[in-house]
Amino acid sequence: MLIKLCFKMFIGLISSHSFENNALVFLWMDYLIDLGQPLPLATIAVNVQEGLYVICTFLIANIADAYTGPYKAIVFSTASYAFGLLLWFLANRFWGNSSSTVIILLYLMMVLATVGKASQDPCLKAFLRDQLVEHKPNLNAYKDQADEVPSKPDISIDYDKSEVRRKFWRRIASTVGTVSSVIMAGVSDQRMITVISFSVMALACLTFALGKSFYYPDKPTGSPLIVIYRVLKAAFVKRHLQHAREPNDYYMNDSGGLLLLPDIRIIRWLDKAAILETSKSLTAEEQEQNGRLVPVRDVQRVKQLLALLPMWIALPIHGLVLATGSTFFVVQSESLDPDPVLSINVLFLVQGFVTVIVPYVHDFLVSGWIKKLIPMHHVRPIWIQKLLKHRVGLVRIAIGIACSIICCMVSMLVETRRLNLVKTRADAKPFPMSTVWLVPQFFLIGLVEGLVADGLADFYNIHVDESLEHYESPFNESAIGVGKFLSAALVLTLSGSWFNDTLNKSHLDKYYMLLGILSSVNLCFYLLVMYAHAWKALHVNGSPDPEVST
Repeated sequence: MLIKLCFKMFIGLISSHSFENNALVFLWMDYLIDLGQPLPLATIAVNVQEGLYVICTFLIANIADAYTGPYKAIVFSTASYAFGLLLWFLANRFWGNSSSTVIILLYLMMVLATVGKASQDPCLKAFLRDQLVEHKPNLNAYKDQADEVPSKPDISIDYDKSEVRRKFWRRIASTVGTVSSVIMAGVSDQRMITVISFSVMALACLTFALGKSFYYPDKPTGSPLIVIYRVLKAAFVKRHLQHAREPNDYYMNDSGGLLLLPDIRIIRWLDKAAILETSKSLTAEEQEQNGRLVPVRDVQRVKQLLALLPMWIALPIHGLVLATGSTFFVVQSESLDPDPVLSINVLFLVQGFVTVIVPYVHDFLVSGWIKKLIPMHHVRPIWIQKLLKHRVGLVRIAIGIACSIICCMVSMLVETRRLNLVKTRADAKPFPMSTVWLVPQFFLIGLVEGLVADGLADFYNIHVDESLEHYESPFNESAIGVGKFLSAALVLTLSGSWFNDTLNKSHLDKYYMLLGILSSVNLCFYLLVMYAHAWKALHVNGSPDPEVST
């Protein structure tokens, strides 16, 4: 009963978010241009909003972990989203009467919707993992307490199974919301879509909130970022100490090793955070309370996270490419002859469908490839395990970055043709180029997003501690979010030369060419990182999975 209810709540929330994204959020660029905002200003506003989304994701995830728990954070952020949609409904009432009022309400709606979206990944992931697990009584825990009746059963949890179920239902719910928005866009005007969007989000928020008594209780578990701060502080305070000479020099060293994994030279100084100071008159517990000592497990958790930094350095350029999908792609579609079938909502549906289906196609192809390797399993089982758990994900990310180069080149060719037609046949009615020309670039950017995002998620979850798994989206999106801020800075810098008030007066083709060149350089850098760090050092010396460690 509880599982079925959680499925319904999950589908409702994710479907409503997906509906809003495709019906309204993806079209913010279109709305700003219609309100008379210059192309550079509208682009910067959308890019900054996408960057602020990352900051809000971190803040809400930490507040949920440290103070409120996921349930309250989800209710608050979803209510914020609904209130933002109410403001957008009011903006539609004033449409055409006071453009300044509409613009102010639109910007307020963007801020509130950003807060609403921020809880979608980390908080829902943590909440649903706790709700969808198999809660089974652990009878072994009470074998020595036969005469006692426990007040609350111990729980044995299968998190791997819950993660598979969460991903499956999330993709189904997202597809339902996206398809619904496309159907609604075809039969309703903008004001009706706004009313329906507010109703859907408000109903989803109310339904989720009223189901509190049916959920498995969630409580604040403490922010992992506090652990990161404590480790960095303790290591800095004890930077003058020598490295440990024997395993007993460490505090709570359950592994019994001298080198704390992952053993990467540049962050080895963090090991000092777990070294016991024998010269101090304080006990180990007192040193821990004073912030001068942390357990070995906490040091390893932080080192596992910091070991991913070289991988994240390659993501800002990837974020630059993704930023074009919600800004310039939308403006391009408005400048072409509208196809009766391929509206902008349908184009976003194509992009979203490709993003969702790519992980399934990847898993199918990889599983077929694995069957061919089965005869080798008895010869090199460790090699096969490493290949499956680590290197396939790395190659998937590399393919995604390579596809971003193709996406930029295709977009450049399409824009070059459009600008040539503007110069030669600008007065032609209808414009001799339809939105069908944009299908390849929407398809490619969906392919890029599906390959890189899913590959990053798998790579992150393999290499970090279980307590940090629901921070996958904030950490990965933060690196990508840097690219969104870079996009805003780049557009601001090129404003007046490559970017003017309208698309027809701008040189978007040159910008796409620049992104293609940057993506090519980024691919070379990523391949170096993959080989020199992630492929060798992290996977051999620092894998948190004991089955694949050597």
